[in-house]
Amino acid sequence: MVGASLAVALKDSGMSIAIIEAFAWKSQQQPSFDDRSIALSYGSKKILAAMSLWPEIASRCQAIKTIHVSDKGYLGVTRLRHDEENVEALGYVIENRIMGEVLQAQLQSMPHVDVLMPATVSEVNQSAETVTLTVDHDSGSYQLQASLLVAADGAMSRVREMVGIAHRKSDYQQSAVIANVSLEKNHDSVAYERFTESGPLAFLPMTMGADNKPRCSVVWTIKREDEASLMQLDDAAFLQQLQQRFGYRLGRLVKTGVRNIYPLALTEAEQLVKDRVVVIGNAAHGLHPVSGQGFNLALRDVALLAEKIQQHGVSNPARWLNDYAMLRQKDMKRVFRFTDTLVKLFSNNFMPLAHARAAGLMMVDCLPSLRHLLAKQSMGLVGKMSRLMRGVSL
Repeated sequence: MVGASLAVALKDSGMSIAIIEAFAWKSQQQPSFDDRSIALSYGSKKILAAMSLWPEIASRCQAIKTIHVSDKGYLGVTRLRHDEENVEALGYVIENRIMGEVLQAQLQSMPHVDVLMPATVSEVNQSAETVTLTVDHDSGSYQLQASLLVAADGAMSRVREMVGIAHRKSDYQQSAVIANVSLEKNHDSVAYERFTESGPLAFLPMTMGADNKPRCSVVWTIKREDEASLMQLDDAAFLQQLQQRFGYRLGRLVKTGVRNIYPLALTEAEQLVKDRVVVIGNAAHGLHPVSGQGFNLALRDVALLAEKIQQHGVSNPARWLNDYAMLRQKDMKRVFRFTDTLVKLFSNNFMPLAHARAAGLMMVDCLPSLRHLLAKQSMGLVGKMSRLMRGVSL
C-alpha cells in the first residue's frame, strides 16, 4: 500500500518506475488489500486529495466526527470533536481492499509504471551511479538497474537487511485481534478508544455492510498468552467476550467477520537511507496500533519523499536524502513517544497510576487547549509539513 502510494504521488514526474510486489493484487495471500480497515487522519486526507485520489475515496469511506477515549473501570473520559477543530472530520475509515482498488486503478493509467508481480528481490548491489537488483519472478531471475531504490517491504524488510541497515525492536508481548463487527445501534461517526488491562481496544466506524447494518472495525489488543484461547472461540463466544470488554455503548454486537491476529512490537530502522536506498513505511517504523498512527506516518514518508524526488531528481540522491531522513526522523520519534507512552501508561494496573490516568482524561476533556493538542497529533498536523500535507499538488 505504501509503495503504490509513492508511485501514484510521482505520477507527473515523468520518471520510469518499477514496483516489485510479492503478491498478485487479487491474491488471497495479499496482505495489504484484505478486509481489514485503516483509519486515515485528516492530514492523510489532505495528502490523498493533493494526489487527486480523494474523489475516488470520499464516497467509499466513513468519516470520524468524534473520538471517545476511556479507561475501562474508571470514570475519566476525553472526547475530541471535529467542529472544535474546524474540520469536516477528524479522520476517515476505509477498507484496505477499497484502498487497493483505488491505487490499482491509478497505477493502470500510468504508462511509465511497471508492476512486477508476483516477484521478490533476492539481491541488492550498489555502485556510485546505480543500484542493481536481482529480481526473482515466475519467468525466472533477472536484473534491474535504477538510480534509487525505495524499500517499502514491511517491518520484516528483506531489502533493509540486504543493504545492511540495522533496526531496533521492542516486543510489547501483546497481539492485535482485528475483525469487522455488525452493531445493533448506529455508531454516529464516533471512534472509540477504550483502554483495558490487556491493552487498548478500538472500535472504528465503518460504512454500512452489505446487509445494511452499521459496522465497526475492531482492533483488540490482548496479552500474547491469550492468543490461542481467544482465536479458538466460536463467533458467539468471541462476541460475548468482546462485548464484556467494550460495553453496550453501541448496543449488542450482532455479528463478526473473519478474525486476524498480529504480534505487536515497536521497530525502528537505525538509519533511513544508505547510499541509493531509502526505507519507508513499516520498513522504517513499525508501531503499536493505538490511535491508528501507522499508515498515516507512512503517508507522510511518501509525501516528503515524493516532493524531494520531484524537486531534485534521483541522479544524485546523496544531495537531498540526508535532509529527507532528518526531517522524517523528527516526526517518527514524536509519534514513537506518543504511541509508546500511551501503551505503557494504560497497560499498567498499578492503582495510584490508574486513578491518575482517570484524572488526566477528565482534565483533557475539560481543557480546550489540551484537547486541541491531542486532536492535532491524532490528525497528523504536528511539525513541519510537506507540500502534499498542506494540500498542494507536486
